[in-house]
Amino acid sequence: MAELTPPRTVLVTGATGGVGSTVARRLHAVGWIVYAVHRDPADAAALREAGFTPVRLDLTDEASIAAAAEAVGPRLDGLVNSAAIMGQGPVELAPAEAWRRQFEINVIGQAAVIRAFLPALRRAGGRIVNVGAVSARVPPPFFGPIAASKAALSALTQSLRMELRHQGVRVSLVEPGAMDTPIFATADKASTELGWAGSPETQRLYARALDAARTTAARQPLGPVEPAAAAIVRALTARRPARLYTTGRDGRTLALLRFLPDGLRERLVLRAMGVTAGVFEEAPVPTGAR
Repeated sequence: MAELTPPRTVLVTGATGGVGSTVARRLHAVGWIVYAVHRDPADAAALREAGFTPVRLDLTDEASIAAAAEAVGPRLDGLVNSAAIMGQGPVELAPAEAWRRQFEINVIGQAAVIRAFLPALRRAGGRIVNVGAVSARVPPPFFGPIAASKAALSALTQSLRMELRHQGVRVSLVEPGAMDTPIFATADKASTELGWAGSPETQRLYARALDAARTTAARQPLGPVEPAAAAIVRALTARRPARLYTTGRDGRTLALLRFLPDGLRERLVLRAMGVTAGVFEEAPVPTGAR
């Protein structure tokens, strides 16, 4: 009698919302065992009811990550790193705590999860899919923190892919455009709680430009999560997965802008965001300057 092939297994971070939950549902529907990562114990019951295996994990706590790897066991076919936070605002005004939190979760935490689960992925000849953002390649103004962290994740992914090239573990990066997920509301809440750095005078230099960018963004519809989720599933299941998947209409458009001369690209991005010369306050001229 032929042996039955065991179902494939995947660990999905960020499984309680956004892209992660959509990926988890898609894979569960085709027979994968889905280890759904959550941080809040209150989420475990809902994940279990959806047919997933809840795994508690905090990306900022290595002991929590190690315990999750122990719970999952010695073999894992796929790892989807979709958990992330979004920091936004002018580089001069974003407080240091916002930068630290951004990189702690979006870069250092991702690396810690990969490190913990790589032995299980190696045993299964598994795959890693990291979820970045197209802003890593074409960073818009006022998105420096998130763009910088996603650029770091892109670099990490490329290095990792070469390091694992001959170990049987394939690595892909999915870079979506802006999607209709709770991350924007979470980013606004975090910005409000942390506030801005800099003096009131410095903050006034950016006030009109920030208002213009917010007004423009509010008029722009956010894309669905399905294209990004479909790309992640392809990266896990295709015979020859791509190294990079760019999804969403705005994501593909932004990605193409990187081939333009820098000055032209920056003018186009500023204009698309409604940030023109007229919305910037002029900086005061220092006393004694000519």
